Amino acid sequence: MTIKKSILALTALAVISTTPAHATGMIAGATFPEQITQELTLVEQYATQAQQLQAQFQMVYNQAMSLKNLPTQIWPNIAGQLQSLVNLVGQAQGLTYAAQNTAAGVQQQYGVNGQDYQTNLSQWNGNLTSQIQQALNSYGLQAQDFQTQQQALQQIQTASQSATGRMQVLQAGNQISGMMVNQLQGLQQTMMTNSQVEFNAIGAKNAQDLQKNQINQQFLTGTTGAGFY
Repeated sequence: MTIKKSILALTALAVISTTPAHATGMIAGATFPEQITQELTLVEQYATQAQQLQAQFQMVYNQAMSLKNLPTQIWPNIAGQLQSLVNLVGQAQGLTYAAQNTAAGVQQQYGVNGQDYQTNLSQWNGNLTSQIQQALNSYGLQAQDFQTQQQALQQIQTASQSATGRMQVLQAGNQISGMMVNQLQGLQQTMMTNSQVEFNAIGAKNAQDLQKNQINQQFLTGTTGAGFY
């Protein structure tokens, strides 16, 4: 764990215990710090998964290029990698939607201006979709046939029926997996930066509320120092 990640983790622990529960969509009944921490954990997992998939795709792609053909016996393994890639894209997009909801909730409850962050997340999704469409089109695949996970998996199955189709989806998968590495690393950095802002705001508000509660308690118990006569 890097120093920056350690700081985020410690900050999260510091504010979780004093933050009221609030359902934000991803974890029912989670506090905002718990939700933010979960989102950071997921984006790190997805970034790591993207790196692993890209390495697998590159290895098979290099093998196929050296043979000038894609052996049918290795297709089941490639199909599994393609399915993992399709799932990863869907999970990453779902994460950005959840993060937008969390940012909106933190903005409403703690006054953090998260509009720019929400816009960045929305733009990230749009850019991702555009880049995937371009990659598919560049290898002769119809982007509209990959608009849902079910459609994408069906098209992968259809492509497996011919050597040309297998090579097309392998090439597209190799390019998209490499692109996902860069995209998710950028998303992770964006989320970490904004999460620190959110943690700071939540911590400051909790500290302020705690101080008010202590003052009120001292007043009620007559321990404010001045006393009444």
